[in-house]
Amino acid sequence: MALEPPEHATTAYLVIQESVQQAGKRVELWKDCTTIGRSLDCDIFLEDLTVHRKQASIVFTPHGFVLRDDNGSGDSFVNEQPVREHLLNDGDVLRFGNTRVTFYGHEGTRPFQLASSRGRESKRGKKLEPSTSTIAKLDLSSLRGVERSFELLPEMSIGRSRECDIFLEDLAVSRLHATIREMPGGGYEIEDYRSATGTYVNGMRITRYRLIEGDVVQIGMSRLTFKRSSL
Repeated sequence: MALEPPEHATTAYLVIQESVQQAGKRVELWKDCTTIGRSLDCDIFLEDLTVHRKQASIVFTPHGFVLRDDNGSGDSFVNEQPVREHLLNDGDVLRFGNTRVTFYGHEGTRPFQLASSRGRESKRGKKLEPSTSTIAKLDLSSLRGVERSFELLPEMSIGRSRECDIFLEDLAVSRLHATIREMPGGGYEIEDYRSATGTYVNGMRITRYRLIEGDVVQIGMSRLTFKRSSL
């Protein structure tokens, strides 16, 4: 009896960037061997007539994920270079026919950590403006059930880099994903920093947005609810 391939402790995935039907689609890499092509039998089915029925495979190895050209015609590309076999790095752009796909995974084998805030620590020892009668905060919840509250300072960065004020360990999050800042009138706005997967408020993708009470910000798997409360 055939056994199912083991699920790996990794969150490596592909995001289809250029495709008429599938742009923005995210595909998790959880199998030992993930097949790619125009055949419906492939694990990743690409609706692109310029793609071979069985184009390529992504194979999990002790060294990481390897792209293997299965058709042998030399038209599987990584960063616009034709490859037969190539060890993938985070951010590599794969091209099959007219379809471009980005690989994310350089932190894929790291254990998940709770979201954390460097906001107060990074500003420790600095003089802050006198507080007003209310404070603003982001209440975080995720698909993992983790919950945490972040008190907002005049400006805070959000992203996958440990240098960010609000650090999110999630490969769907860009290293510097977004910034939230206080506005002159006392409100707050959030601005997306040209992230790969976007910043959403109440289900709508935004570039810059002024937040109001109860707005839900979605970044990767994390949902952050904007709230204001009296001191």
